[in-house]
Amino acid sequence: MKKLLLALFVLFGTIALIGCESTEFKVDGEFTAFETSVHTNGAMQVTTVSVVVKDGQIISYNIDARQGTRTQTAGADTPDVTTDDTYTFAWNAKTKKELGTAYNMVTYGSAIAEWFVQAGRIEAYWLANGVDSVTVDDTNHINNVAGVSIKDGGYLALAQEAVELAKAGKFQAIYCTGTDLYIASMTVEKGEISELMLDVLQKKSVLAAANTFEWNDQTKQEKGTGYGMKGVGAKYTFADDVWTSSATDKTVLEWYEQANLITNYIMETGNLYGIRSVDGRGIFLTADAQVDACAGVSIKTDGYITVLNALFANVAAGELK
Repeated sequence: MKKLLLALFVLFGTIALIGCESTEFKVDGEFTAFETSVHTNGAMQVTTVSVVVKDGQIISYNIDARQGTRTQTAGADTPDVTTDDTYTFAWNAKTKKELGTAYNMVTYGSAIAEWFVQAGRIEAYWLANGVDSVTVDDTNHINNVAGVSIKDGGYLALAQEAVELAKAGKFQAIYCTGTDLYIASMTVEKGEISELMLDVLQKKSVLAAANTFEWNDQTKQEKGTGYGMKGVGAKYTFADDVWTSSATDKTVLEWYEQANLITNYIMETGNLYGIRSVDGRGIFLTADAQVDACAGVSIKTDGYITVLNALFANVAAGELK
């Protein structure tokens, strides 16, 4: 059995493996499906639906979305859309649910209830009637849940995907920062952690129109060697408790190779929460003790540590909810 699974048993006691004859959900926890898009305001958006499984049964659903903000930083009232610095984009600090009444759907959209209230009604309907129970009309508005008039913003498909992830024992977590979407995933099969992966989806470096956000077609993992870090970026070396970038030497590992060093280390050691960065880079156990197995990791790592912590919290959710 993988050491990571053992560590999760010790820390959480929550990777509950249910008898095959009792349920289609073999692992407890919170399973999240997500979809990236571009909001009508021209900024980025990610929508999530999560399902929590406890003792082999679904006990809750959760719909949410985090949107971005577009800010004009150059140009006149009709900016030159050929220049990529006309607008900047940033994730909102709060999700739609976290905004609550401040989302202002009732005030500015004449809605029958705020978005978070309607989302809660959909979640309750799923829990009572099943994930396939909600329907929409020919304008894509949800039409069979009392007190709900919002459009299906991808929620129905994501809910079905979240249930399938739960059946497959695949955990996912995301972290929004800058204009990036950090992703961590972990699959539990037959009582073992079979996969642990880090990934990032980024904004296109050149936009078709400067006032509209666009996601890259591939994640960093999908780009592989095409990401182009090896032999291009400056080589960072940690010595005497500080990072130093070389003026001449270039990094010798691609991004995906460095990310995989992190996940391989965690898989082999089960060291979930002991890792940290120093000045935002690398993998360390203390402020001056760099992990030998991650000596090749010189990329900025705070975001990866954050999303991994969120991933492991999803495993614990089966007990905490």
